[in-house]
Amino acid sequence: MYKVKRTIYLKDRSVDVWFGFVSKNRGKYTVYLLTDDPDRPLNHAEPILNNVNSVDMGIRRGIAYAKNLLQDIIDNQQQP
Repeated sequence: MYKVKRTIYLKDRSVDVWFGFVSKNRGKYTVYLLTDDPDRPLNHAEPILNNVNSVDMGIRRGIAYAKNLLQDIIDNQQQP
């Protein structure tokens, strides 16, 4: 698994996010959102995207997915 760390910025917050990529079919990647640093034993890889054509596209779409997910979490915490 190829692993990439990116920092996502939401308003006044920044979060480090890890993505993993696995290619099983000639240039088509499955993108995983890693729950923690890959070196930690309790890390889990959750598949979020399938059949992505390149790692760059997977990073862009993965960041968009993670931003959406984090924004939903923030919105849910602010509701009474």
